[in-house]
Order: sequence, then structure tokens, then C-alpha cells
Amino acid sequence: MRTLRLVALSEDGQSLVLVADGPDGADGEKFALPIDDRVRAAARGDARRLIQIDVDSGSELPPRVIQQRIRAGETPEQVAASSGTRVERIMRFAHPVIQERERVADQAREARVRLSDGGPGVALQQFMVERLRLIDTDIEAVRWDAFRGDDGSWVATGAWRAGEKSGTTRWRFDLPSRTVTPIDAATTDFAEGTRLVRVVPEVAPAPRSRPVSVVPEPEPDPGPPALIDPDEDEHVRDVHAPDGSPEDDMAALLDEVAEHDTVVLGRTGEDGDEDPRARIPAWEDIVFGVRRNR
Repeated sequence: MRTLRLVALSEDGQSLVLVADGPDGADGEKFALPIDDRVRAAARGDARRLIQIDVDSGSELPPRVIQQRIRAGETPEQVAASSGTRVERIMRFAHPVIQERERVADQAREARVRLSDGGPGVALQQFMVERLRLIDTDIEAVRWDAFRGDDGSWVATGAWRAGEKSGTTRWRFDLPSRTVTPIDAATTDFAEGTRLVRVVPEVAPAPRSRPVSVVPEPEPDPGPPALIDPDEDEHVRDVHAPDGSPEDDMAALLDEVAEHDTVVLGRTGEDGDEDPRARIPAWEDIVFGVRRNR
């Protein structure tokens, strides 16, 4: 940077004549500096007035805007580069906001993690370490920061590196409850997608058994009671008449029984009298022609 010296006032009194030192101490090139409010404020050492003049002219950002942008997550270098302002001037207004962000980040590290499957768990700092151990044992220190989102809530960030992998988690920090929750899909996957869960194959449930009523199969109808095959017993063959009519056989048998009234089919009384029941033939006696003696 070359040094200029004030050597005179212009003939119209509107500018300052400055000259640069040349080689061997000789006067070098001359410059004219218009006298305006900025020069007058600089001459008085009024730095506040200088800033206000720059803001009014649109060449400098107002302090309030600088602090808002820093609080929203920008760095002083980013604000200076986008506004064409010196970093030194940005730092004058950014410094208290940077301290505020650091304080909020420290509080968020101690806040409890709240996930979708339950209530608050361990502190965020401990939770981050446990998750990173699932990725790689070579864990570097997590860099913490915080900024205020568009909705006015604070967001805590944790930039991590484990082995060859790296990333940044973002957590919404609720100051009243001192809890943090994932704010985007990447953070949710980091917090919940890498859990060690024993996978059990899903088996379709067996259908519920119903009581089965066993209905016995119907037995074949034997039809009307069949008479004994005549070929099986000679005694039966004699009962049937040549024409095969059972009614005729039964009538003949009854006549025969009536002629022999002395046939006793039952027992007698004690005094020798005939038991009245003896005169009533039994069914098998009628059918098979059985004769019983006393």
C-alpha cells in the first residue's frame, strides 16, 4: 500500500490535494480527494457516522442485517464476500452473535434426543458417539454449531467423521424442554436407520382351528328283517309250505298247537295245577315248532 500526503486544498476548496512519496523522497504523483461527508466524518474520527453514511448509500450492510445473516448460519467471510464489505467491519457486529451461537450449541449437546419410537433418551453428544461407533471405530471429534432457522427455532448441527465416512446431522433444539429431534431425512436415517436389530423372518400366522363336528356315516339300511335262509336249517324248511307262503305255515302250526292242549311251555304251580301261562305259546315256539314237556 502506497502512502499519500495531504499537500494542499484545491483552488475551488472542494477537494484535498494528496501526493505520493516518490523515489529519493521527491514528490511523486498527485491525487485529488473530494471533500464529502465521509471525509468530514473521518477527519473527526466519527466511525459511527461513517458506517451510517455507507448504509444510507447502499454500499454497506447495516449492522442489524449483518447480525441476522450471521445468526441464520452464515460465516463472516460469506457475508463479507457477498456484500463487498471488509471482513473486519463484519466482525465488529458478528462477534456477539457468534458467541450466542456457540452458547446454544453447547446447550444442545446436553439436550435429550427424542426419536419417533419413544420419549427422550440420552444426551445428544453421547448419542452421536454411540451412533458413530456403529459406523467406524475411528471417530474424530464432532464439530458443533447452531443457528436460527427460518421459523425462528434453533437448529443444532454436528459435523462428524468416522473412518472414511463423514456427514452433518441437523437437530431441532427445543429450548423449553431441552430436547432435540432430527430435522431432515439424512439425520433421521443416521439416528434410526443404522440400529442393530435381529431380523426375524416373518411367518404367516396359522389359521385358527375350528371345532369339527364328526358326523358318523349313515349305516346302510338293512331293509326289513329277512327270514333265515331256508337252506341253513332243515327245521325251517319244514315250516314253509310248498307254495312258499308263510301265512299258510303259521295257520297250520297254530292248529297243531291247539290240538295238543297238554303241551306245557311254562312251569306248574306248587299244588300241581297247570300254570295259566303254559297255555300261551311263546313266539319262538310258534315259529320253530319247539315242543316242551313237563
